[in-house]
Amino acid sequence: MPFSIPLTIEKIPEIASLPSSARAEMLTAADAPGPWRLWSYNASRGLITTVILIWLGHDLVYRDLPIVESMAVIAMLIATTTFLWHFWTITRIRGRIRTGIANAAANEPTPICLRCGYDCAATGGDACPECGARLLISTRRPDRDV
Repeated sequence: MPFSIPLTIEKIPEIASLPSSARAEMLTAADAPGPWRLWSYNASRGLITTVILIWLGHDLVYRDLPIVESMAVIAMLIATTTFLWHFWTITRIRGRIRTGIANAAANEPTPICLRCGYDCAATGGDACPECGARLLISTRRPDRDV
């Protein structure tokens, strides 16, 4: 399965394969922002991070650059930091969604693979056909020898 970062939370594989009522409940429980809020927060975080990086690195990097090159560096910094904030936000919310799926499927096979996001509702096995992860979630913790 190729690595990809969805543009919105609704495109996360775990969410996309749920029925619409369960999807809305899961997004609410995960405190997932809508697309406009997601991108406005990430863009503002990226802009603030860029301003801080420029302030910290001005004397080292940007002072001797001509105006066009410095603008290109600033634009690349804004794009990079916005992407990194988006990646962090999607990863954090995806973790909450996977935790909610695992809690809802206690002692039963999960309908969605918690490792790769593959829709396993139609499969009859105990492992994901895509990545081989176990689908049965146990609420008991294994006994540990102390």
